[in-house]
Amino acid sequence: MRQGMIMNFEENGNLAPVMFFYKADEPAISLIPPEFLSTHEGKQILSSLLKSICREPDVIAAGIIIEAYGAKMHQDSELAKLVESGAMKISELKEKQDIIVMIFSTPEGEECIAYEVEPKTKTVGRMFTDFEATNYGGTFSNFFGWNRN
Repeated sequence: MRQGMIMNFEENGNLAPVMFFYKADEPAISLIPPEFLSTHEGKQILSSLLKSICREPDVIAAGIIIEAYGAKMHQDSELAKLVESGAMKISELKEKQDIIVMIFSTPEGEECIAYEVEPKTKTVGRMFTDFEATNYGGTFSNFFGWNRN
């Protein structure tokens, strides 16, 4: 799926946002309606939907592939709190980066695979380091949060 994400971006300069599940030995993939990603409230609804599906005992993996903005900030900073609450969007920050992201989640763990991108030239740049990708948080994390202590 990661290679497909990269190839689609390089061909089109954008990605169709998708969510996917592996349930009862059957993979399922679905487009994410744009209204779920256009507002903080929509993102909260989508996140709740994903987490609700992940509570079903036969769901063993889930994830999303989306375009986003990334920004580095200390998780306890005022800026991070504003972004987390929805009072400020990362798109409103001066220092941000266009990225493509795949979040892959299982009951045992979660992986964030992200790349810097340049939509105008359809270029996929550097992959986030393991440290950068494991120290992320936000609305679309911990899909199997029920399994965390």
